[in-house]
Amino acid sequence: MALRAFIAASLLVVAGLCRAQGVAYTAGEPSTIDNSQMIYRVDLTTRSTVPVGSAGLYNADPTNPFLLISGLTFGTDQKLYAVGLPLKASQPLLVTLNPVSGSASVVGPLSGFAGTPSAASLSLSFSCDGRLWMASSENNNFWEVTPTNGQTRLVGNLGVKLTSLAAKGGTLYGFGGSGNANLYSINMSTATAGAIGAYGIAVPNPVDGAFDASGTLWSLLRNYNDLNNSPLPSQLNTLAQIDPAKGTMSTLGTIADPKTNPLYKSRMRGLAIAPPVCVDPPPPTATVGAPMLSPMGLGALVASMFAAALLGLRGRRRNGFL
Repeated sequence: MALRAFIAASLLVVAGLCRAQGVAYTAGEPSTIDNSQMIYRVDLTTRSTVPVGSAGLYNADPTNPFLLISGLTFGTDQKLYAVGLPLKASQPLLVTLNPVSGSASVVGPLSGFAGTPSAASLSLSFSCDGRLWMASSENNNFWEVTPTNGQTRLVGNLGVKLTSLAAKGGTLYGFGGSGNANLYSINMSTATAGAIGAYGIAVPNPVDGAFDASGTLWSLLRNYNDLNNSPLPSQLNTLAQIDPAKGTMSTLGTIADPKTNPLYKSRMRGLAIAPPVCVDPPPPTATVGAPMLSPMGLGALVASMFAAALLGLRGRRRNGFL
């Protein structure tokens, strides 16, 4: 029975890892409970959404909910970071989000600005060396942020409108949006944005981007703000993938709206999937080190678990325990 329990538990662990591979986090509409912004999980395979919970109240003040959450990104410390703005504040905050409950915890105010950009314009990403970077689509500035207190250091002006950041290996990528349909690589020392290539499709609204653990680059084309009952575009909270070498974008389909029969579709903002991918997965023939959390690595993990279980079962039979 103990052996069966071990096998069952092992399969559950692997199944959980498989599910985690295809999950992204995004922020959505205000909660009907406390009016703070809702956090959602998005299944990247089915494009379905599951509510995690609301960001909650700043300093437990029921009149001061987190009105806006943006720039979601996973750090090298596995924590989910974001920009948060309480209702009664004008200065954005660096926060961490609980991926189980959605609740926001304040790290510190994003301070050191020469003029405060709007929180909605800010995007975040960690690089593999553990440094945190931030860009504004409002004034195109680029900062390094101290992840322990929110203090910022202006690096320079990118010269282009970027609505999201994401890192893989030693490269920080910038995602054009709101009319700028190009992918960029960013020199983190000089704030220079070099064009990689065009998406190949129009992006009238902000674009969010994130890498998964296998190195696939995903993007969210945000919803059109249909406040005047004008026709909605076909790219309505659309999920897509981008070739990081060329910049070309391939749309996969619309993300299911978390609300039931909404008059106005949810306005999702931000995309976080995994910490920065700092080491490429080993080739299939590699024998050194543990398997990566990729389909091949997970398959090897399952096989090794079963092999260990069968060896244990044979040993018990040979010794007369079964």
